[in-house]
Amino acid sequence: MKLHTLAVLWSVCWCMFAVQRVESKELLPAPTLSFNPRVNQSAILLYSDISLQCTIPNNVRMPVEIHLTHAENANYSSSIQSRTTWSLRVVDFEFQMKPDNETAFICWYRHIRSEGWSNFSASLNVIIAGLSDPLMFLIPPAFPVGVKYIAQCETPTKGYENTTLKLYDRLLPIRPGKEAFEYIGLRVLLPGDWGASVYRTNAGETYEFICEMEVFVNGRALRSRSKILTAMPEELPVRLIPQNSDSGSCYGYAFLRVRDDWRPLCFSSTLQNTAEVAKVICRELGCGSVLDHKMLSTKSPDTIGTPNCTGNEKKIAECPLVSYDCNQGTLSVICSASLSPPKLSLSERGADSLAYIRTEESVTFRCIFESPVDHSAYIVFTHNGVESYTISARSGYAERWSLSETVPEGEYACFVRMQGSTVYRTERSNVISIYIYDPPPAGAVAGGVITTFFGVLILILLCVYGRSS
Repeated sequence: MKLHTLAVLWSVCWCMFAVQRVESKELLPAPTLSFNPRVNQSAILLYSDISLQCTIPNNVRMPVEIHLTHAENANYSSSIQSRTTWSLRVVDFEFQMKPDNETAFICWYRHIRSEGWSNFSASLNVIIAGLSDPLMFLIPPAFPVGVKYIAQCETPTKGYENTTLKLYDRLLPIRPGKEAFEYIGLRVLLPGDWGASVYRTNAGETYEFICEMEVFVNGRALRSRSKILTAMPEELPVRLIPQNSDSGSCYGYAFLRVRDDWRPLCFSSTLQNTAEVAKVICRELGCGSVLDHKMLSTKSPDTIGTPNCTGNEKKIAECPLVSYDCNQGTLSVICSASLSPPKLSLSERGADSLAYIRTEESVTFRCIFESPVDHSAYIVFTHNGVESYTISARSGYAERWSLSETVPEGEYACFVRMQGSTVYRTERSNVISIYIYDPPPAGAVAGGVITTFFGVLILILLCVYGRSS
């Protein structure tokens, strides 16, 4: 307690000493306080960031310590911000325009080497002229017919006090006598609140919403209105668009059509369901199953939201759209229809479904696939459905699998698997059945022919002899 008392007494003594020194010395020329040229002093908004500039006269030697304070507390011991400058004569003081900062400001400086103090600048009044517009959102940001949605109004930033939000709507198309927005209700924001919501169920009609914000600031009311928000049930079709292309296909970036505009879907690390989303996209487009999918690090400024799919939906419109932070970028999907089954053939024998070979004869299988997708892949050769040989491959280039010595009989085929995946694969190619057939030696064949000839001759003679008898 004694130490605290001593500290207080020391502070008081220092302030009195500083004032006495200032009074005993000739004061330095006063600085000039003004608005930064970027600030429109007649249109300062509540909670906006503003900047004031304190300019030191040219005949004052450097360095100096510059102070900013409220004019009502104009003394050399009070300062809300300070800067030390060794060469710059114009120093900016930045702060947020809270209600308490709606007042007059002054600045002054202290010469560091001579300990000289300046006169106070002329006071500068800073007045809050208006409010930023409240923000309107749809949750989800897009929705099909028959579902529920929320129209939400929020303050531009958190921390607003003495604030009321009023919500209005009107039905589209506008009918005669119904041009004006109708009042829905209001909400007086409590400390910690920042928004008001309207809940609608079984959406079937199109509405427009606006929000009015009223804030009491230092004894007067300021008002602002949001932009019009349109809530329209839509079909929300999806499509995949390859890079550098405007036409849809069965591979590419995922886009959703919202009000005649194709907007990219986005993804957040909060939801780990990209595989389910990709499955629904391929199903809706009739593009078969998913071969591969990946989230891209590239972010888009016009994303619509993240589909929260389970994988059982028939189309993306059945998946609720959430608007989490899209910190994982957009989604690229490759469906099986973009990658046709490969073609299998035998070198020097073609693609016949049946081939007879000898026991010690070797064979070479050729497998080739065609795809517009520039993606690393593997060709996998199978024997009776079992994976037997895998090799990396590129679209349009045949890969070979040679078998020597005794080739096992059975059905041979191939398929393509995308690199980095053990799940996604194409349908299998055409099947070639291999059978072992070893013809008898040439001598045995000749002997059999002679024996058959004499047997037939004897039979003919017996028949002739029998008739003559």
